Amino acid sequence: MNRYRTLLSNTLIFAVGTFSSKILTILMTRFTTGALGSDFIAANNLQDIGNVLIPLFSLQIVDGITRFGLDRRYNKKDVFTVSLLVTCLGALALLLLSPVLEHIPGLEFVKGRGVLVAVFVFTSSLHNMCSQFVRARNMVKLYAAEGIFTTFTTVIFTLLFLYPLKMGVTGFILGIILPDLIGAAVLFWIAGLHHFVRLHRLDRVTGRQMLVYSAPLIPNKIAFWLTNSADRIMVANYVPDAIASAFAGAYKIPNLISLVVSVFLDAWQMSSITEETGRARFFTKVFHAMAAIVFVGSALVILLCRPLIDLLTSGAAFHKGWIYIPILVIATAFSCLASFLGTVYMVEKRSINNMVTTIIAAVVNIVLNVILIPLLGPQGAGVATLTAYVVMFVTRAFDTRRFIRVRFSPLRLTADTVLLTAEAVLMMRNVPMYGVWCSLLTVLMIALNFAPLMQSVRKVLPARMLNKLPTWLSGTEKAAPTQVQRKPDLTQEELAQDEEYTREEIPQQPKSAPRRHYHIAPDEEDGFDYEAYLRIKEEEDEAFSHDRYRH
Repeated sequence: MNRYRTLLSNTLIFAVGTFSSKILTILMTRFTTGALGSDFIAANNLQDIGNVLIPLFSLQIVDGITRFGLDRRYNKKDVFTVSLLVTCLGALALLLLSPVLEHIPGLEFVKGRGVLVAVFVFTSSLHNMCSQFVRARNMVKLYAAEGIFTTFTTVIFTLLFLYPLKMGVTGFILGIILPDLIGAAVLFWIAGLHHFVRLHRLDRVTGRQMLVYSAPLIPNKIAFWLTNSADRIMVANYVPDAIASAFAGAYKIPNLISLVVSVFLDAWQMSSITEETGRARFFTKVFHAMAAIVFVGSALVILLCRPLIDLLTSGAAFHKGWIYIPILVIATAFSCLASFLGTVYMVEKRSINNMVTTIIAAVVNIVLNVILIPLLGPQGAGVATLTAYVVMFVTRAFDTRRFIRVRFSPLRLTADTVLLTAEAVLMMRNVPMYGVWCSLLTVLMIALNFAPLMQSVRKVLPARMLNKLPTWLSGTEKAAPTQVQRKPDLTQEELAQDEEYTREEIPQQPKSAPRRHYHIAPDEEDGFDYEAYLRIKEEEDEAFSHDRYRH
């Protein structure tokens, strides 16, 4: 199976579990808004506060699991044990500090719920840690199935706590805590995660490297939260609760785009780490395909924003939030493109660069929020978020070229952005026959991105299926049935051409005795010989003067 089919296969598996579970969660917004009413903004803010505390008290170790768990040079028992210790100790620290949390100015909605927030942070961190470790072991079917199961239990508990028991905001958070705890227990049982807990003979070098990698991602995660969520809290301080709740409800619609892209990025993270040959060319072609999907999907969401908000929220007050959707959709599109470039930092273990680019965007967002929200209300928050994500994307586009040269098409990106902006303006200004004009712009967006979409399709379809498609669709000449052959993924000539995509070669260094950077212990679970693998990789590194795995 070639790299593109592997990526597609993993994406489809994640789509079965992750997409179905997350779309059900989004559909639940209609029931939560109906049960909570104006309290929806308080419940949403409480969840946001919990989400920003997770990286602080888990040291964002979940990213270390993804990066080091997929790297076969590291013993998975060390990776899991370090993650479990960090998660438990962080939760204990937050529980002790929960009384302080309730008295922070501006967080009045936390008062009386400090312990609840601490438990929420622990269960969410534990569940994320277990599910990411299962994914790192390539148990993608279990990862997807458990996602469906956890979502099912979330729906059951949320409806139970909000309707028959009428527990309000507290019930909303409990509806997240219990499913996360049950999901973590299920993964421990089915995946046998207890076999990976090894307190004795724990490799401290692995733990130190995981923390060095994950620690810079703590401010990165907080800054990303500030860019994505802080504006909702700031809006609540300037406008009535009803308008703030409508704005929070409008945020759920662009999440449809984030949902699709997050499913793809789950699979893409695995391929970006494990696929090493022709990596720059691989990144470039996948980026073009993803950008096409993001812009076409964004155009469709803007076109359908009014019926979508009626479908996903309950009440006339929430319907008024449709006016905020178009600008938030464009912001989400650039957020997805920036997230893709963030995988370059993950592959190259450049977490500090990831952090700096996100902090720059967060500062831009907060400054513009302070200026624009008093002038434009929630619409000013949308403009601030859009500007922040554009800054993040442009900064990463230039910075990542030093590591993996992803080739962009500035003309196509500009044309996509102009079309999407024009559609958003027509929709927000409610011009006569806006539906017709927005439909035409959506068709034009599809036509503009048709070529990169079809190039991706040709990469994953078998030759016999390509031969049956019309020439204008397949982009290939018909071959005789007996001579149909599939072109290999990368020929020697293409591999040579790939050098123009990649960074400059590092000058040849004199050979020295091999240095061992890791303490490797044989893994009894998969029988993989880590010593032999590391020895071969170090010899290859010296032969090609490549520093990808040097520290």
